[in-house]
Amino acid sequence: MEPFRILWSPVPGAAPGMEMFALWPSPVNDDVCFREAGFTDFGDGDENWEGNANDVLTRLLDDLSRYGPAHLVSAPVERHQPWYCRLFGNPEVYDLREQIELPMEWDELPDCIVAFGVAGATLRTGSGHHIFWITVPWADAASFPRLVERVAASHPIVRTGLRWEYLL
Repeated sequence: MEPFRILWSPVPGAAPGMEMFALWPSPVNDDVCFREAGFTDFGDGDENWEGNANDVLTRLLDDLSRYGPAHLVSAPVERHQPWYCRLFGNPEVYDLREQIELPMEWDELPDCIVAFGVAGATLRTGSGHHIFWITVPWADAASFPRLVERVAASHPIVRTGLRWEYLL
């Protein structure tokens, strides 16, 4: 298996005044959308990969919190409950981190969108792809490579352009 790396790229199509970036750990599980986008670094993740990916998300959330507290913008995913609990109780929702992680594993779930503060910084996950879609204010776009370095820690970083229409 290829070594764990952090890949990233600017992505066109952000809202006015904002810049969007994609950041993802590699290798990734073989996926038709990634393949059509031009990606070739496929491999099966193991416990080590999972631990590294978990640490990346922790550092990413810490780094984005400089924009302000994280709050869920998308509709929360509810935990499955027996019918009688749904009928007589309040729905239980996953915590924020689980809200972020679940749509990367299950493509039938809606995208998760988390905003940080009020400056417009967001994190989006979804479509069953282990990609972090990060939007930051245009004024902060030039400093995004430093965010990638902090999030990657000691892992190699590779700027990688893809055909984003296959993954968005």
